[in-house]
Amino acid sequence: MKRIALVFAFGAALLTFARAPRAQEHQARGRIFVLMVWDGLRADFVTQRDTPNLYRLAREGVRFDRHHSIFPTLTMVNAAALATGAMPGTNGLEGNVVYWWPILSGLPSAASNPALAKMFGAPYFMESTTALEKLNAPDALAGRMLGVDAIGQEVEREGGYVAVLGKAGPTYLFDDRFNTVQNGKDSLSQPHQNYLFVSDDAAGPPAEAAALMKGLPSREKTGVIDDAADNYFTRLAIERALPAAKQAAEQGYPALVVLWQHNPDLTQHFAGLGTTSALEALQADDDNLGRLRTAIDGAGVTDRSDLMVVSDHGFATVRLRIVLADLLVNAGLKKSADSNDVVVAANGGADLIYLSRKDFPDENARRDILQKIVNFAEAQEWCGPIFARDAAPIETLPEPRGHRRHPAQKPYLGAVEGTFAESVVGIYNSDRAPDLVVSMRESQDEDNRHLTGPENPGFVINKTGQASTPNNSQPLARPIKGVVYADVGPGGHFTTGMGMHGAAGAREIHNFCAVLGPDFRRGFVDLYSTSNADVTPTITQAMGLAPNIGLGGVAPTGRAMTEALAGGKRFPGSARTQNMTATLTLQGVEAITTLKTSTVGDHLYLDDASVVHRPLGSSP
Repeated sequence: MKRIALVFAFGAALLTFARAPRAQEHQARGRIFVLMVWDGLRADFVTQRDTPNLYRLAREGVRFDRHHSIFPTLTMVNAAALATGAMPGTNGLEGNVVYWWPILSGLPSAASNPALAKMFGAPYFMESTTALEKLNAPDALAGRMLGVDAIGQEVEREGGYVAVLGKAGPTYLFDDRFNTVQNGKDSLSQPHQNYLFVSDDAAGPPAEAAALMKGLPSREKTGVIDDAADNYFTRLAIERALPAAKQAAEQGYPALVVLWQHNPDLTQHFAGLGTTSALEALQADDDNLGRLRTAIDGAGVTDRSDLMVVSDHGFATVRLRIVLADLLVNAGLKKSADSNDVVVAANGGADLIYLSRKDFPDENARRDILQKIVNFAEAQEWCGPIFARDAAPIETLPEPRGHRRHPAQKPYLGAVEGTFAESVVGIYNSDRAPDLVVSMRESQDEDNRHLTGPENPGFVINKTGQASTPNNSQPLARPIKGVVYADVGPGGHFTTGMGMHGAAGAREIHNFCAVLGPDFRRGFVDLYSTSNADVTPTITQAMGLAPNIGLGGVAPTGRAMTEALAGGKRFPGSARTQNMTATLTLQGVEAITTLKTSTVGDHLYLDDASVVHRPLGSSP
């Protein structure tokens, strides 16, 4: 009941704020901001040979050399961060595959809807506009799937123009009420008039939806390269969005164009990193960037247009596939593969674990099973850092059974021994956060020459133990460093040699970002740490928008990258690095997990993670 009350109180506060007048008026500038997302682009893949247009843009404008993906390094997590400027704990989106039923079952309108129960009663893959619309519908999360409004909604409130184009799922998060617009307002009575939305599975405004969807090329069944859809979305940006953005800007209104490409993510997943197909996918994105820059110049809006290219996450090669749910069943820590006592939402390089409050009704019972899961996982070669829900205040918790409480001088440690607190990496949300986030282990300096290519063996660890599987990757053209274990569920297509992300290793965390335009410095390399959560606060400053304060007073947690802005503050705050260590003793062995972090002012960034198993009594 307490959980249900929290959900309703949160929703009531948000709706009250929605109907309140703005505290002060802000006048946005007649600026155009074009945000182009290359899904899954690693920073080290941007070279003069492979991506000449992007390489040139980064040299002419600002290149963010210490840019970070948000953990878990997944598309939907980072799309929400890019769209809102908030971390997962604030915006409320924790994965690509999410178990929503603990939240929805506490809402009477959702709990009594059989269709919602069927769809979201088990972990659900969120890269679908239609699924997100159902989740955000009045009988579910009622327009408040995200804890703060997105940058698209901020622009719309200023009377500006918004176009969101590209891959289904992440695009929706930039304008998650576009499908509710009637008479110039959305479902929360916010202004929403001058817009264009086109993804793989939805379009708007309604009068144009059928024609827009008819023009979308059919998807290739193999999932490799598939650049026809990206070409179509780029053409819409050039032929439809830019002229409308120019008109808005000339009238003094802000304009935002978001263009989200499927590649190189799609091809790197299915073909593998360093394959000919993956290199061709990079070239296809680069060609689209060249077309976009030519169109901006040709439209005569270069002097009022900022163009940022960013990726949502990096990538690594799958060493072997893990099926964590099966392994927990074998270890006696989960009743069955389909049971709801312990639910595993498999997300590739990171798994979200949820406990049933019915099966584990009190804090001691939950901590006991969580400690057993952590002990099991951290003993395995495939396990990386584990994050646990933040503990209740010490005085309200019963004394732990069977393990010691962590000392107060290390607040970054989780309530379960051997873990870190979810709040350290910004993923703790009292209502939505999973009980554990298990990151898979990445080896950043190992390459894929013995993994990628159909001639190499494939392996899986599931309910039958380790077994051989086909290797579905393509022949390797160029070895690429970065190898990771991955869990994509029991029937996953992904095999050894293919590409994956989601973990806390440097190859997946270190993504790409660069920007060129009149509001930014020229020929500048930003050596401060930055992240995807910093993008929207920076756009807000560049365009002169009102600060993106969410309903109920919820505020984004990203920082404006002022050191990159023309005339901006060159010293954004003190910068330092710090290592955080969690230790767990396992049958004569210590599992030592280290998080490498950096800070700018009070903003913390996860740089890398490592795990070492050391016999007890050995020297450090």
